[in-house]
Amino acid sequence: MEPDFFFLLSVIPALSSALFKYYTEGPPKKSWDLKFHLAIALFRTNSRYLKLSVEQIQKTVDKVIIKVPFNITVKDVILDEEYRRKSITHLEKILKQYEDVLDEKWKESNDGRLRGEWTRVNEVDNVVVLYLHGGGFRTGTSKNARTITFKLAELTNSRVFAPNLRLSPQNQFPAALCDSIAAYLYLINPGPEAGFDPINPKIIVLSGDSSGGNLVFALLLFLRDAGLPLPAGSVILSPWTDLTHSMPSFWNAELNKIDLIPSKLGFYDIGAPSPASEEYFVTAKALADKIALKKPTMVSHPSFTEVPRFQLYCANEALAIPYVSPMLAESLGNLPPILCQVGGDEKLRDESILISYKAANPHEYQLPSYATKNFEKSPFKNPTKVILEVYDDMPHGWHALTFSEPSKIAFERCGDFIKRVTSIEDNNISMIDLVKEDLVPPSISVYPSLIAMRINTNGEIKELNEADRDCLKWDKIGIVPKET
Repeated sequence: MEPDFFFLLSVIPALSSALFKYYTEGPPKKSWDLKFHLAIALFRTNSRYLKLSVEQIQKTVDKVIIKVPFNITVKDVILDEEYRRKSITHLEKILKQYEDVLDEKWKESNDGRLRGEWTRVNEVDNVVVLYLHGGGFRTGTSKNARTITFKLAELTNSRVFAPNLRLSPQNQFPAALCDSIAAYLYLINPGPEAGFDPINPKIIVLSGDSSGGNLVFALLLFLRDAGLPLPAGSVILSPWTDLTHSMPSFWNAELNKIDLIPSKLGFYDIGAPSPASEEYFVTAKALADKIALKKPTMVSHPSFTEVPRFQLYCANEALAIPYVSPMLAESLGNLPPILCQVGGDEKLRDESILISYKAANPHEYQLPSYATKNFEKSPFKNPTKVILEVYDDMPHGWHALTFSEPSKIAFERCGDFIKRVTSIEDNNISMIDLVKEDLVPPSISVYPSLIAMRINTNGEIKELNEADRDCLKWDKIGIVPKET
């Protein structure tokens, strides 16, 4: 059977069941109307519920292509190999200290050259957005990220470049980060084949959702650590920044009926036997043997190796690498301004809140303790300016439901932020310069490096709930929990 047939078989009963529950029990959240409820039900019928192979899952998702509206221009591009080569050279220097826990095959490009697409609304644009797609590191392309990239292009009159990142388990960390760096180098230092002049980083904004949000943080940390030019800012949507799955909201059983993300170490199993899964098991064993032989001294916690390997993206011993789990970075200071948006009822809520507070207050939130022993020697202690927005009742992936009011509100705020960070020339900007006055009511506390707020489904704004901040006191940050 073809993946499309499996998908069709799952969609019809799933939507029928969702429709029945809506009229008999009501939606999981009172603010959800029928259209929103059914859309979430449709999202729930994705590949993790189907016993497909890795290749079938990726092909199924790849076929989800958003049609191009009349006002949008899309251009496919294939990047010259030089960008990936330059990226590898930079990464080898930064990742040398971690090489004993990495699969060296990330340098091989089995998927061919790096591809992507440009999106634009018109010929008049002064802003460029580099968009990194989500998909849990194992699925996704620029074409099924169009719901978001089209919206960003429309709201900001910007050009949006979205690369097709290499996927796991065929491509282990740091393959996706390598491609992200290559895409950024393509923008700021293009070759003659690119057809455009070098783009000033001060008009570039990074953006991404879910695992793409992870890669935005990882790319920012990498550029900072490597001394490369930083972009104007970043818009990060529901980022997955803690690959240890250590935060309480991830395991909150009350969110199971609301959010799309399963409470499971690694999210997904490897899937049905296939050439890719067989290669993964061989590669994982070879890496495990290498690690056992090298016995590397790594920043880590004993919990990492008390459970079998659970991420398709990397070995357990690599979980605390800051470019793998940015939430565990020693310091998130000295980064350009960040807008972080997350759903109030998604399982990634706590890590989004914590990473925002850590970036804005690097002196105060030096967590976890096992990863911060050298903070005093860090050259990156300056607070990063962060706007944190938590959206009431929203599950993971709600941005893609662009017909909904919360999605419209969120994107309008994204558009305003992008316009502001790319138009301010002075690096010593204040927080209030980053948002329009009417977007932050007087009742909201504005700190020198942080504005944190709750936004309801009608766009009304209030302070974070007290419970939202409980995660800042969590004493098991970066510790892999034992699944129940």
